[in-house]
Amino acid sequence: MPTIDFHTYDADTVKNFKPVLAKNIVPEWWRSIKVAELNKGQIQQTIRACPAMDDWLKSGWIITANRDIEVINGTNPEDNAESVRFAAYDPSGQDYHSRSHPTTQFADAFEYLGRGSQIKDAFKMRNAWNVKTPPGYSCFYLDPFLFQNKYFATWQGIIDTDTFNVGMDNAQIIFYPKVDHSFVIKEGTPLVQIIPFKRETWNATYTVKTHKSWTDNRGEGTTEFEKSDTTKSMQEWGQLMEEETVRNFGPYRAKGYWKPKGKNFNEESPPPECPFHQGEEDGS
Repeated sequence: MPTIDFHTYDADTVKNFKPVLAKNIVPEWWRSIKVAELNKGQIQQTIRACPAMDDWLKSGWIITANRDIEVINGTNPEDNAESVRFAAYDPSGQDYHSRSHPTTQFADAFEYLGRGSQIKDAFKMRNAWNVKTPPGYSCFYLDPFLFQNKYFATWQGIIDTDTFNVGMDNAQIIFYPKVDHSFVIKEGTPLVQIIPFKRETWNATYTVKTHKSWTDNRGEGTTEFEKSDTTKSMQEWGQLMEEETVRNFGPYRAKGYWKPKGKNFNEESPPPECPFHQGEEDGS
């Protein structure tokens, strides 16, 4: 079992700023929405029933703001430093910001703030955790899925956390501002979603099948695959489902098409062979 190691150099970080399993911090509107709603006189499933959305929402870990953080757009009025494009401070004065990425680095291609804005930099913030994964594993750094933030969007990318992890190498988070004024990132706001994955080499095939093959595989009775509940197409299930079935999560879960991905991420004790959890005291 591979282990992702979030490490810090300050014991208070574990208490105040611990990464959260994504499956434990889904948006409140997602928790409250029904699986099916009445729409124009018909019962229809909502996004809440979509297994693809559920998987992405509940994959990996999310790092949240551990306290209110003020993001200053423009020069800092306290020191009048014209070179400061963005700055980020908490109420105690703790400095979180790093040097921003000016819009010229992106060939002026991004219009998050519009052409009229004086400052269009992407601003960078240090978080309290460096990430390390086993050899051959990298991490997606993503904008937290389905969380609606009106002030910024997180810059997405892949970091090879198995090699780029010395000191606090990968502890930076980059944001595109959506507004041209200062704002506060409230405590508990999701900042970045981190999902580890194994690097593998893939090949692709591009196949054109006959119209007859498509027709033959529309139903369980004509499919060329081994007979089972999961060989029914979604079209066929749609014809067979009764209204009460629509009100539930549908055949994705009931008939075995879908394996929930959120359960692949946990905080249980690491396996004894995990190299990241050998005690530093004994020098191992």
